[in-house]
Amino acid sequence: MGTANKNPKIVAIIPARGGSKGIPHKNIKALNGRPLIHYAIELARAAQKKGVILDHIVSTDSEEIASKAKEIGGNVPFLRPQELANDNSPVIDTIIHALKWWEESHKDVIHSVLLLQPTNPLTALKDIEDSIKHYLNNQPNAKCLISICDAQHVRLSTLYHKKGKYLEQLLKEIDPVARRQTLRELYQRNGAVYITRRDLLLEERKIINENPLFYTMPRERSVAIDDIFDWLLAEFLLNRKS
Repeated sequence: MGTANKNPKIVAIIPARGGSKGIPHKNIKALNGRPLIHYAIELARAAQKKGVILDHIVSTDSEEIASKAKEIGGNVPFLRPQELANDNSPVIDTIIHALKWWEESHKDVIHSVLLLQPTNPLTALKDIEDSIKHYLNNQPNAKCLISICDAQHVRLSTLYHKKGKYLEQLLKEIDPVARRQTLRELYQRNGAVYITRRDLLLEERKIINENPLFYTMPRERSVAIDDIFDWLLAEFLLNRKS
């Protein structure tokens, strides 16, 4: 693909913390016959093989995840420091740690980071290729890109806060019984693809700025696993695909 020659210095980072409360041992739990982290590693390796990205790093604090990731063929050059592995550790610190490790060990400077979360197992190589191509075609103006999907099924007029035993409308300026056809188009970040330029990460400590570039994915590839319902939905879709 032509984008590789244009700017190949994009490194993928796959964050995989050991302590998962929603689904215990989520990252190495078998999803449709493969550990969940397998899908992100497989994607990174395929993108690397095609020259879309330069390298990838699996950043984990868990010996068990590290061992499983290496079996799959993932690059696990270090165990993440414990201070970056608790419930309150911002993912930005994990990314910056991995970025600096890569640059120091390779004596080189990268252009951007591709964040691949293990919790999005339905992302396709095409999504990575097309989003990176779109991102590179919009340099130097675009500092970041996020993947999104259609969210027309979520009607803003139906969202409420709990207020004691009553409810309060989240967005009061919207007519609570407005017809869907009269509302603006709505999209949501699906968590599958984040591309961030080095300067935005290091100078502003941001993964996403106020006006990110976007890449649209279909809803059937946009399942982000947070709970057991998401897990079952992802398993169903993966099983149907195979």
